[in-house]
Amino acid sequence: MKFTINKKHLSYLTSLVHRAASNKNTVAALSGLLIEISSNHGLTMTATDMEIGIKASTKEINIIEEGSVLVNAYYFADFIKLLPDTTISIEFNNNSSKLNISYGRSSGVINTYSIQEYPELPLKEMEYKFTLPQNVLKEALKKTVFAATNNHFRQVFTGVLFDIIENNQINIVASDTHRLAFYNYTLENINLEPFNFIIPIRSVNELLRLLDDTDDDIKIGFSENNVIFYNDNFIILSRLIEGKYPNYDQVIPKNFNTKVLLKTDILSNSLERAKTMPTDDKLKIQHAQFTFKEDEISINSFSETIGEIVEIIEEFNLEGDNDIKIAFNTNYLLDVVKLLDNETKEISISLSGSLGPSLIKNPDKNNYLYILVPLRTTG
Repeated sequence: MKFTINKKHLSYLTSLVHRAASNKNTVAALSGLLIEISSNHGLTMTATDMEIGIKASTKEINIIEEGSVLVNAYYFADFIKLLPDTTISIEFNNNSSKLNISYGRSSGVINTYSIQEYPELPLKEMEYKFTLPQNVLKEALKKTVFAATNNHFRQVFTGVLFDIIENNQINIVASDTHRLAFYNYTLENINLEPFNFIIPIRSVNELLRLLDDTDDDIKIGFSENNVIFYNDNFIILSRLIEGKYPNYDQVIPKNFNTKVLLKTDILSNSLERAKTMPTDDKLKIQHAQFTFKEDEISINSFSETIGEIVEIIEEFNLEGDNDIKIAFNTNYLLDVVKLLDNETKEISISLSGSLGPSLIKNPDKNNYLYILVPLRTTG
């Protein structure tokens, strides 16, 4: 195997793929990056730890000899990233089983793994299901994945739910039981029977790295216990999380006592300042106490050891009951406020009492909402 390639193209492709490799030392081959050179596909890289797999290709290379090799993914990626911006020459030495990398008058040699031990991604039995525009999938995942949790005794909460329901509606949902993010989209030109699947947070984050902001299609298929997202440029395969997701529709309140409309940036800045107050031993969750009155909204953040911050917001519109006190996890509320700050000047908060779940959304869009359960405090 021998080829030359511009460092920019090599580094970009490596950065897309290598993170799917295992960073543990249990099975050497799973920490590998499979590099394949062929006249049909150019340079193809594959990495997998059996939980997630990524495969991507580029034809921006000069092929001298076809072939394949398996190298340590993380070392190769780190080394390539630091090379100068020049043409890189890569050659596999069959006699020494080492990969030679030349750049200008300098060079490096990397040991290789046995390619026979590398597992093949289960792509041959893949069954296509439906298609989403890249920008829609990217927006949906960005607006939901942060609401899932990394650790929970119910594994379904460590992933994002894709729920295809009647009338070609897809709901993309994530929750840690204290908050829930919900995104809806109408699938086009297809008639699917209702079904759902859950993919882990890690797979979502890797998929977000690969997606761009165009409306080009991403196809979605299934093979064994894996979901596969793919187009002409890449394939990402993820194991599915087993288990039944709870009825999220029951969590979304239908009736509210109070509705508030206020400036997104004002609320964001107030919460950022409130966040500077540390947590205390009594309630180890950073929180802000909101008081909604007819003429003002106050946001109180208190610490026995440091002090107190009181933010007053006077520019808002309130409908329904006032003189309501409610406490929110500061970081949980700030997550969605900063997210919506990128798309809307105003944010809508609907309250169902001091202890009932609140609904937060962009008032001009109905396809996304965020449910936040308030905290019980003694203050």
